[in-house]
Amino acid sequence: MSGWKMFSWIVLFNVLILIASQSVLIDEIVFFNTYSEQLTYERSMELFNTMRSYSWVTYAMTPILLLLKFFVLSVLLYVGVFFSDLIKEITLGKIFKVVVMSEIVFVVASVIKLLWFIFFAGNYTLEDLSFFYPLSLINLFNRSEVASYWVYPLQIINIFQVLYALLLAIGLSTTGLIRKSTADRVVLFTYFPAIVVWVATIMFLTIDAMP
Repeated sequence: MSGWKMFSWIVLFNVLILIASQSVLIDEIVFFNTYSEQLTYERSMELFNTMRSYSWVTYAMTPILLLLKFFVLSVLLYVGVFFSDLIKEITLGKIFKVVVMSEIVFVVASVIKLLWFIFFAGNYTLEDLSFFYPLSLINLFNRSEVASYWVYPLQIINIFQVLYALLLAIGLSTTGLIRKSTADRVVLFTYFPAIVVWVATIMFLTIDAMP
């Protein structure tokens, strides 16, 4: 299967998960429970209906954001491949395919989160939805214990990130027919520094947006 066909499947899975989340997890009760102390019922329902009417924007942005993510990560990995003198073994197109294939890990994480709130979460609010991430450090804390700028860093430290990095390394090794240890180094010196920079950026923006 080509990288673009896999990209289409990944986009489809993500859009279906978004549709299921907004249809099943975010209903009028959850929305009202979230804003009951700030808004009247009528006002909260007005906002809820407005949010629903613009949900198509999220679906439309999904392929664009995923393509941007895959492109940036593919270029970063290609830089690592270049400095490892492996550009004859691994092309940018092959790296793109590996990156897209590895994304299935995060699709699984999203499905687990969806099923968790459907079957186990009980009563919850929108804040609970945004706070929880399966198999991550954030689950060791209560929402009241974590400052807003620490939420994303604690969410991103999770089992799925480790599995994603492993799949990237395995994919590079298999696709380029290079040693696993070499592929590990490429991922270690490209993907993980990029994650650190990204998390630091999100933390800065979160702190800057705080009142």
